[in-house]
Amino acid sequence: MNDADRLAVQHLVKDFSIEATLRQARRIDRFDDVVAPGTRIYIPQTPHTALRDIAALAVRLRMQRMEPVPHIVARRIASLALVDDILTRLVGDAGVTQVLVVAGDVARPAGELHSALQILESGLLERHGIHTVGVAGHPEGHPALAEAVLREALTRKRAYAERTGARVYIVTQFAFAADPIIAWERSLGDVIGSMPIVVGLPGLATAKALLKYAFECGVGASLQAFAKQYGRITKLLKIAAPDESLVALARHRARTPNSRLAGVHFYTFGSFERTARWANAVVAGKVALMEEGELV
Repeated sequence: MNDADRLAVQHLVKDFSIEATLRQARRIDRFDDVVAPGTRIYIPQTPHTALRDIAALAVRLRMQRMEPVPHIVARRIASLALVDDILTRLVGDAGVTQVLVVAGDVARPAGELHSALQILESGLLERHGIHTVGVAGHPEGHPALAEAVLREALTRKRAYAERTGARVYIVTQFAFAADPIIAWERSLGDVIGSMPIVVGLPGLATAKALLKYAFECGVGASLQAFAKQYGRITKLLKIAAPDESLVALARHRARTPNSRLAGVHFYTFGSFERTARWANAVVAGKVALMEEGELV
């Protein structure tokens, strides 16, 4: 990797976002000791997570100079009235200015909501002054939804952005390789339009943990690339980093002027601090990356 590639990687990662579950947050004394002030920290709405606890963590993040980005998971919320109440708390108590709105992989919805579009098209986000919204992207498909359905959903989300003037950006499902993401961007360029793409990448976790999450989430082609790299049982406890993906994505963006790739988001899988410190080191140019098994 030459100097231009190295700078491209640093530029891609410099404004990274990262997620922290409630359980992870309890182990962290101060977030501003781990990541830079203003870092976007996503708060997943996992099963059995009380909405009041999400609001409380958002308040804490704001007090520690972070930018909280709570997940609003449609299929885990019973009604639009409850969404209204949630947004009132998040905006009023924590000064939340952006959210990630997704449908959620929940077999049986909690109530009347079954898609992110119901929330987007309700007008509630604008009413609460939220004009920056993340939505989901699935470069490797969705185990329960056809490609045509995913394409139509993105088309309507783009239409929502154009109609309301909201800054809608796409956060992709995590992937282990860059090729499916690049191919997806190319094939859906007319649908994506001007919406920025934030690429979801796995943070630093053991290969065993990453394989577990990958199978649960239905990650496709890039899982095969990961399995080839960590196929032997003796390597399952090795800590994995998305080095190759970062290098390939950075090169693609640098060489493709019309690319919508805007940055990266790290899914931490229980390794928030380890992932954050590694990402900080990448931004600072203090870590050597691996490409095809070799240092670059």
